[in-house]
Amino acid sequence: MAQAQISEGFENAALDTVMLLNGSDGLHLHYFKNGEMSFPVNWDTTYKYWASGWALSKIINNKVEPANYAEHLYSSAAGFGVENGKGKAFMVGQSGSFFYLQRKNEGDFPMKGFYVSNSTYAYNSMKFGDMFAKKFGGANGNDEDSFILVIRCYKKSKSVDSQRVVLADFRFSDSSKDYILNQWKFVNVKDAYTDSIAFELLSSDVGQWGMNTPAFFTLDGVEFYGMNSVTNTHLSCSIYPVPVSEVLNIKADYPLISLKILDYLGGVKSVGSLNYKTGTIEVSQLPQGYYIVQVQTTAGMYSRAIQVVR
Repeated sequence: MAQAQISEGFENAALDTVMLLNGSDGLHLHYFKNGEMSFPVNWDTTYKYWASGWALSKIINNKVEPANYAEHLYSSAAGFGVENGKGKAFMVGQSGSFFYLQRKNEGDFPMKGFYVSNSTYAYNSMKFGDMFAKKFGGANGNDEDSFILVIRCYKKSKSVDSQRVVLADFRFSDSSKDYILNQWKFVNVKDAYTDSIAFELLSSDVGQWGMNTPAFFTLDGVEFYGMNSVTNTHLSCSIYPVPVSEVLNIKADYPLISLKILDYLGGVKSVGSLNYKTGTIEVSQLPQGYYIVQVQTTAGMYSRAIQVVR
């Protein structure tokens, strides 16, 4: 038995001709929608700045250098996205941001977790200090500084989980263990049917007007569990296009017995047409979302997750 799984790394987001979406285009003043997830954004149209919420970015800049708001704000200290160094799209969040899932049914899209890291701006601010924030550890490296991302999960407006991810820690008695996170760190969601997640940043560097450390972090690789399915790992099938909007094509190594599209509860949503080792499945009638394609051949079964888009 193997568990099918989807990882949403924002690579299919609408960033073909631009490197950044932060609401300034006038088209995303309220939220970004990615699959079944919605990420609120707030662009201040009066003073022309990214006021709160999320930005969707493909700006790659993880240079370790004095903090620069203009150059570092929309980048991740991890560099590329979480997809084995190849992903280029990720979310940048501010303290107080949240995202939610638009599930049609309570059992849809159980969440496994997601990856977080420092923004390049916050990383370099803690590394070197800037005109507002201190260098973490202080001049002698002995200050017990920390930068923490508090993650709160909710289901039907009820709190179901709270976790803390330490993005920087200078509280060790052995200062050689001090660190500022510059890699992606996975956060496992304890309640798989969490429907909204809120984020808050806390820093040891606090002044008269609140936290001095830049209140930004990055997020990528949101993972969802799929249904349990029997999979013969020796089989291979060509399934395209993915994501799909109209017709899914399948080409198998062995004669086909059946083709099915299943939802995450195992319900059959569509049945395909067969032609020996090739087949098609019509998906135009399916709501946008995530499904499992199940391919039964004379040599065994193959299954994988797909996304239907509109």
